Amino acid sequence: TDGRTATQRVASGTPADLVLFDLALDYGSARRIAVAKADQAGDTALAAAAGLFQALGKAVSAVDDVPGLVVLRTLAMLANEAAEAALMGVASPADIDRAMTFGVNYPRGPLTWADQVGPACILAALDALQAAYGDDRYRASQFL
Repeated sequence: TDGRTATQRVASGTPADLVLFDLALDYGSARRIAVAKADQAGDTALAAAAGLFQALGKAVSAVDDVPGLVVLRTLAMLANEAAEAALMGVASPADIDRAMTFGVNYPRGPLTWADQVGPACILAALDALQAAYGDDRYRASQFL
């Protein structure tokens, strides 16, 4: 996903049977993949996508078609909070990543992971969340 819902992507010209799959740290070692179908997509499209991931040995969770799905949404929020902390001088970006890696046992620091996913993708997810919910907590940090 790029932050938009499957239904939003269909509205912008993507085929109606679209099923999105969520971000993963490493798709090869991921044991579970979340998928969401566009409102216009039928259950057969969802079943086909789930079957593909199951054939690859992955468990599948069908989730609601929401901006950012599960992992990208979570990463965008973590990266946004980390960016805001860095902007406020709470700690350096490197120290924030180190604290989250060693203190909370995250596989990567939120800022490093956001850089790897791409800042444009993180911003797009935050923008989609802000547009969908109108909540200021989704407003992107200037640091991003």
